[in-house]
Amino acid sequence: MKLAIRRINLRSLGKLGCVLGVVLAFLPSLLCGVLGMGVVQVLRRWLEGWEEITLSVLGKEVASFDLVHVLGLADLMHWLQIIGGASWLLVALAVLVLGLIAGLALAAITVLAGLVYNLLATATGGVVVDAAVVGEQPTAIGRKRPAISHKPAASRKR
Repeated sequence: MKLAIRRINLRSLGKLGCVLGVVLAFLPSLLCGVLGMGVVQVLRRWLEGWEEITLSVLGKEVASFDLVHVLGLADLMHWLQIIGGASWLLVALAVLVLGLIAGLALAAITVLAGLVYNLLATATGGVVVDAAVVGEQPTAIGRKRPAISHKPAASRKR
């Protein structure tokens, strides 16, 4: 049996694209969020170690200075403290937002692809699919033969 796909429902295609986008973007978004938060914590601690540097000669403190301010990294340090102080709930929220954005983007792409397919299908007749009814097995020549029954011979009708 041959079937032609003449039109694709764009609403169902958009829903499927959105769900697939959210599912496919969830794990990478989660990994980026956790990894990003870890990098921010490490950088913040590293820069905090530069805030009070003392130079000593023979056990006597000669000079003490703030390397973060000397190098002009105070603004970066401030932002790292703000981001590092954020809770993991904020990371989870960012992961959800990124997943939804990816879902909407994939939904838009699939709807656009479906629209293009529908336009081309009206001109060309669509994609022709060779299908078989479940329970029938096609032969090598393309003719159908009955499916092999898995019931015992005694229970078959004669």
